[in-house]
Amino acid sequence: MPCVYDAASGQLLTGSMMDYALPRADDVPSFNVDTKVTPCTHNPLGSKGCGEAGAIGAPAAMMNAVLDALAPVGVAHLDMPASPHRVWRAIRDARANA
Repeated sequence: MPCVYDAASGQLLTGSMMDYALPRADDVPSFNVDTKVTPCTHNPLGSKGCGEAGAIGAPAAMMNAVLDALAPVGVAHLDMPASPHRVWRAIRDARANA
């Protein structure tokens, strides 16, 4: 959040969170929350994993970083996993097609 100072004296006007117009509970609209059960069809229990949520974005972010690094040599696509051999082959193929 930006610091705001008085133009005449240079006094800090926003020294705490109380000086900002932050939303309060009565500023938020009411929500109706519901759940929908959809059992997994891949196992007899119908259960789903719950520990993967924290890691779900990491592979895509890593592949985007690898492709950003390889873009200057002409690599536009790379399938997972980004093993050293696949990266080397993608660079070789990009240079051969350039």
